[in-house]
Amino acid sequence: MSPNEHAQWVRQEQESRRRLRIQQVREQQRHIARSVRQSVEQRRQQELSLLEEQLRQQWEQQQEERLHNLQALYQENLLLLGQGHRNARENVPVLSVLLYLCSLSFCRIYN
Repeated sequence: MSPNEHAQWVRQEQESRRRLRIQQVREQQRHIARSVRQSVEQRRQQELSLLEEQLRQQWEQQQEERLHNLQALYQENLLLLGQGHRNARENVPVLSVLLYLCSLSFCRIYN
């Protein structure tokens, strides 16, 4: 092998090693990028799961409060309804007198 051939062979060998190293570095960078993307996606999924759980608990708490408020309102209305019936029963004579007086007034207006 002549000195020129030897020098050319050395240059080719260096070039092929340089290309191989570039290829290895690119593959390593792809692997690192894939790992980072997976890590970011995993973190995003964890945060979404946490947010979902927080929102679900908040919604359940609001539903329980609404149910409690509606039950209290229902009980209050039942008491008022019962009180209204008792008042009506107790005031039947007063109501009869009022109706009688109204009918007399009505008759006077139209007679």
